[in-house]
Amino acid sequence: MNKHQKPVLTGQRFKTRKRDEKEKFEPTVFRDTLVQGLNEAGDDLEAVAKFLDSTGSRLDYRRYADTLFDILVAGSMLAPGGTRIDDGDKTKMTNHCVFSANEDHETIRNYAQVFNKLIRRYKYLEKAFEDEMKKALQPHLLSSFLKHGWQKKMPTLLPRL
Repeated sequence: MNKHQKPVLTGQRFKTRKRDEKEKFEPTVFRDTLVQGLNEAGDDLEAVAKFLDSTGSRLDYRRYADTLFDILVAGSMLAPGGTRIDDGDKTKMTNHCVFSANEDHETIRNYAQVFNKLIRRYKYLEKAFEDEMKKALQPHLLSSFLKHGWQKKMPTLLPRL
């Protein structure tokens, strides 16, 4: 017996549902975009706050909240031990972070205002920020943070939030 092929409709595409389409989790791409924008913002913290506010619609802050606060606190992504992942590569680090800030009261207060603006604009970041601060206060991470003068900056930063 000779089998005949069934006719095929042309022009039909398989549609996938949006719930089935999952984006890849790429914190390094998020980091590169964020660090580049922060470095382009210059030394003005007001420009940094505007950049963070405007990129919140393009970048997924909800998904990459840990990476966001790692960068804003430490200047780069943090490894589980509390060390910077990209310590050698200056293009993947920013100087707009609490670790690199001057240790005077006014500068740290300005960083606290940037955090406040960001958390007020994106309310869902509040829980992630609390988790980041808890992580910073853990004993095994505290020793690495103390090298960056964190013990002088923390009392000024936390009450402002």
